Amino acid sequence: MIKLKSSSLRLTVSPHHSRLLPPICLSLGGKVIYPSDYVRNLGVIFDSQLPMSQHVKSLCTGLNLQLRNISQLRRFLDFDSAHHIVRALILSKLDYGNGLLLGLTCSDCQRLQKIQNWAARLICQAPKHDHATPLLHKLHWLSVDKRITFKVLCFVYRCVHHTAPEYMSTCISLSNPTRPGLRSAMDTTRLTEHNNTRIPKSVEKRSFQLSAPQLWNSIPAEIRACNENGVSNGALSLRQRSEYRRLDEQLNALWDAFIAGEKSTPCCQRRSTIKGRMT
Repeated sequence: MIKLKSSSLRLTVSPHHSRLLPPICLSLGGKVIYPSDYVRNLGVIFDSQLPMSQHVKSLCTGLNLQLRNISQLRRFLDFDSAHHIVRALILSKLDYGNGLLLGLTCSDCQRLQKIQNWAARLICQAPKHDHATPLLHKLHWLSVDKRITFKVLCFVYRCVHHTAPEYMSTCISLSNPTRPGLRSAMDTTRLTEHNNTRIPKSVEKRSFQLSAPQLWNSIPAEIRACNENGVSNGALSLRQRSEYRRLDEQLNALWDAFIAGEKSTPCCQRRSTIKGRMT
């Protein structure tokens, strides 16, 4: 027998389908569930229109409280201890489910960036009004928008190498050039970009199937082809731990490439640095 708690049951309807459906309610276990503006699933709050603003609001409220508590203990901690605490309590929550924040509005992204800036100043014991970008580089941290992009690219990387779930792998496909004589046809790591004019731009930015191929094609070809340095082209078995260790090394190289892109280095020097790290 399953006991249902009425306060924890919520129902939401996508705005794209709400105009086509009459007012609905769900009857389950003798309880009537009416549509709500947001629902919580695995710790992530989904709005009815999927802007993720409610999730960002709830996340910032909890992280602000955590940072206040850590700031009261900062004078008793050394640099490494403070760094580990912030990574465990702050960055872990910023990174949890951040792949769902693709296409986040600038205002909500700025709210999360302020949390990360406060955490960087807290670790480095920097004044409140100091510029946070040098601190992020010192801590080897990506900004919030880059962390979201990096998480999505990690998903694409695993889809390309057949280590992602099937429901994600079916959303992307390798490009099949119709004109083999072009220079772009020589690049076998590009993905097919889908353009759907019936979907609004605000919704298109939040779609993994539409935005992920564009992000993947925008990174250098040396990173997209990093499977040539030891990772098999076929599907990797879950029991082959050595292969997964090599895959993690390639993902770390991708992280370093993003950090290098954050710094103001010449393009030619940046490409040589990335290529040296991949080999």
